[in-house]
Amino acid sequence: MPRIYTSCSDPLDFCRECFPSEDEAEDAYGNLGDGQDGRGNCFGYNEDHPDYEDTDYRCETCKTPLTAKDN
Repeated sequence: MPRIYTSCSDPLDFCRECFPSEDEAEDAYGNLGDGQDGRGNCFGYNEDHPDYEDTDYRCETCKTPLTAKDN
């Protein structure tokens, strides 16, 4: 937790507090278009991500830096 892939296959990372429910995420990110190479809808919820303590990722919503507690 917590990474979402939009239907276009763009990764979005969230802190635990801002991570939307699966229904909210699908409504917001599930119908934006198709993934690369005509693969169709690439929406993914709660997908694998890098360990946040080793990166400089920020929450998509509140923009705070992601840390080990968000893994």
